Amino acid sequence: MAEAVVSVVLKTIGDLVLEEGRLLFGVSDEVKALQTQLREIKCLLKDADRKQHESESVRNWMAEIRDLAYRAEDVIAAYTVQISSDGHGRRINRLLRRFSHVLNCYSLHQISSEISDIKSELARVTKNMQDYGIRSIIDGGENSAASNNQNWTRKTFPNFEIEDCFVGMEDELKQLTSLVVDDKHHRVISVWGMGGIGKTTIAKKVYNQMIQAKKFDCFAWVCITQQCQIRSVLEDVLQQLIPQNGVGVVSSLINAEQILQKREGVSSLSNTQLIEQLCDIQRAKRCLIVLDDLWETSHWDAFKHAFLVRDLKSKILVTTRKHKVADIGFSVELGLLNKDDAWELLKKKSFPHNNIPDFAFQVKLHKIGKEMIRKCGCLPLAICLLGGVLSNKNSMREWELVNENINASLFRGEGHDEKDKQIDGVLNLSYEDLPYYLKSCFLYLGTFEEDKSIYVYDLYRIWIAQGMISNENIRGKEGTLIDIAELYLGELASRCLVQVEVEDVIPTQKYRTCKLHDVVRQLCMSMGKAEDFGVQILEYQGGNFSTSLYEALSRTKTRHLAIHFKRELQLEDDELTIPCDEDTAKHLRSLEIHNDVYGENITFPPQSIVNFQKFKLLRSLVFVKFNFAGRKLPRAITFLVHLKCLRLRECDQLDKLPSSIRNLAHLDTLDLLGSWNVGIPNVLKKMFRLKHVLLPYYDKETITSYQYLRLDVGVDELESLIGFDSCVHELKSIIRMKNLRRLLASISDDESLSVVINAIARNWKKLTYCGVSIKQGCLLTSEEGLINLKRLFTCPDLHYLGISVQLGKLLADCMRDIISSKLVSLCLLKCEIEDDPMPILGKLPSLTELRLYSRSFVGEEMTCPEFCFPCLKKLELNSLPKLKEWTVEEGAMPLLSQLDIACCPCLEMVPDGFSAIFALQKLVISGMPDLGKRVLPSGDEFHKVRHVPSVIIY
Repeated sequence: MAEAVVSVVLKTIGDLVLEEGRLLFGVSDEVKALQTQLREIKCLLKDADRKQHESESVRNWMAEIRDLAYRAEDVIAAYTVQISSDGHGRRINRLLRRFSHVLNCYSLHQISSEISDIKSELARVTKNMQDYGIRSIIDGGENSAASNNQNWTRKTFPNFEIEDCFVGMEDELKQLTSLVVDDKHHRVISVWGMGGIGKTTIAKKVYNQMIQAKKFDCFAWVCITQQCQIRSVLEDVLQQLIPQNGVGVVSSLINAEQILQKREGVSSLSNTQLIEQLCDIQRAKRCLIVLDDLWETSHWDAFKHAFLVRDLKSKILVTTRKHKVADIGFSVELGLLNKDDAWELLKKKSFPHNNIPDFAFQVKLHKIGKEMIRKCGCLPLAICLLGGVLSNKNSMREWELVNENINASLFRGEGHDEKDKQIDGVLNLSYEDLPYYLKSCFLYLGTFEEDKSIYVYDLYRIWIAQGMISNENIRGKEGTLIDIAELYLGELASRCLVQVEVEDVIPTQKYRTCKLHDVVRQLCMSMGKAEDFGVQILEYQGGNFSTSLYEALSRTKTRHLAIHFKRELQLEDDELTIPCDEDTAKHLRSLEIHNDVYGENITFPPQSIVNFQKFKLLRSLVFVKFNFAGRKLPRAITFLVHLKCLRLRECDQLDKLPSSIRNLAHLDTLDLLGSWNVGIPNVLKKMFRLKHVLLPYYDKETITSYQYLRLDVGVDELESLIGFDSCVHELKSIIRMKNLRRLLASISDDESLSVVINAIARNWKKLTYCGVSIKQGCLLTSEEGLINLKRLFTCPDLHYLGISVQLGKLLADCMRDIISSKLVSLCLLKCEIEDDPMPILGKLPSLTELRLYSRSFVGEEMTCPEFCFPCLKKLELNSLPKLKEWTVEEGAMPLLSQLDIACCPCLEMVPDGFSAIFALQKLVISGMPDLGKRVLPSGDEFHKVRHVPSVIIY
């Protein structure tokens, strides 16, 4: 983690030198010398990270470097704010002239002295590390972390109670067994999944079965360490493969002494001879070789020539945590246990002598056990560890206490033998193996609540604001920081540290949301605490809020604070206000404030309780569902000159942003998505670093009171523009945005629609996602409107189209254009289409989502012909008042996985063709009680939907 911190600090200082170089007048030489020193130390940290398990001294030195790097960042960032506040700073940077002093006691001499002290401390720690034997590594390869005791851990783990832990993987076992014994396909087979999922367990099960069944002539099991020694691995495999009845082509009459000599002679073979003998024995004999816990594709590339013989009788079975490594062969992914299997495993581990009580009579014990299973995230290793803790707990009260303290028990290594610590180490290793640039990204996920689904684009922008994303770690890749953030998340997902929901609608976006398993989140929190990452989560449920805030900020050095209001703040509870002093607030880098009170916005605390002016080094600030006093944004927020991300989500009682928002010169993201009718002053052109603007919604009643927002010179570097509305925002300014990658726009007049269509086709060459909603005011029924509609269907970079105006019979005129459309999502609202739209819309070749809402179709009959909608996955029919008969022909919508039908009162029967849509996973029927009864198990149409796993009736 020290390497990650130093990297982020170097980036931050580098940005300050580049962007605010004049503000560092007088200390620039010291700052540059500090940069050089940190770069040199970063090279040492690669080796130190690998050796930290050997010595507490190494761990302490790394902690010192981490703290000194943070201190350096604080001092330099604070100095840029301080110098910009005095008269000299005003002449240099007028945008910052009103910002108050951060460290009033610091003079130029004092700042210089502070930097000198940091450099001296860094030099001392560096010398100690070098004296210890830590060396500088210029190119540390893919991984910076490796535990030297991992070899011991992995070599002892394969024999860990295979039978006891084997629950719930029967199907995967059958599949693997079949693949291993099949001598016609798949030379290399890989099992992959997160640490602790059971990869080694199932591989050992297959291995033992093959030995007992004598399916192979020779066997070898090798545990691969992160510091993989290629020669050692190959020697180990060959020594195990040398059979007692001879080596491959060698005579079976060879005696035991000769065999022993052969094995001892392996170490004297040249590399070429070693590979040749391995290949010879695999050709001559049927061999099963297990490479357990392979970490890198580069390791496989180094020794694969010893295993890539053409004969498929010999098999290589690989276990790995990484998807990209699993791709070296036919891969089998292991998932988490289901709840029933997890419960069976917990019972086995908790009652090792089979003295399992009758849980039918122990209802409370059963309930506690199921709750603990949920907290374990159904992860086999965590359940085994929990079972070890419970195995000597014989009373109900003891189980209750373990349940209350389960999170601490799991990661404290509590238990009655060393295996608990060993399993704990396996989980921790998933973190330790991360490249340094992923560690901060992973630890930041600890700021989100348990079981929280996180929208990936929200996460990416916070990561960027915190300086965690850099293109220096992605070789040979071009793209924006958002693209790199997506690569980072993909790497975390491939290591099974993050669960991702794959984006199946937007073709250029890989993921929609992500979340952490409960157990992985505990790992995240545990590592964050150990690494002094500074995450605090404050849940306000009543009482004196200022006291709670003070305590949250005072715990060590809080850098990332998330506040969740579970009830509205009562000001009388805060009569005694404890102000937050600058010393406790100065470390804060991210602040998220969420209103979790269901169904209503609550009023944000006054400045006397939360004074943003003290959070001077804040980089990201998030509000969700708050009202602000006087319908105004707290003025102190506009003084946060280091702020890079400002998010005001669903903040309705906010009239406008102040013009002083222009002071936020470093702002990268301005996000007002979900808020309503917020006026934005025409100062965005002065915010040159803006990359992502997410605009609020506006209603017709208030639109006339707003001045056109100009998105002109200064913001033509925008990459994301979400929520553009032609009624409120000036159109001509966005045409110049050559770097635009994501656009969502609402258009309410024909002229604007024509301009946008031209821009999509000609100007915005970098678009990866584009959506247009056509609102009232556009006359598609006119000749010009029809031309625009046809052009929309053929726009090469238009992915989403929403239409909320009358279409009548126009769709038929667009038949030829629809066939070549690239649309993936279509929403029709109040279109009053007269003829059946399905035969025409069904020809959209890429459509994955279709929504027909509120009289979008006013006919009585609808037919989905054979082979229509080849890519459709989600279909919604809502408020189609005249629809009586719906026919789905066989072969239609073959990929449909979700269907929602609501408020179609005349529709009495489910289409017969439903029974042939085998991909359908979820059917929701709401506001239609008669139809709902028909598809119940007792209904006369249940046979049409009995294959659907989830049928929901409202």
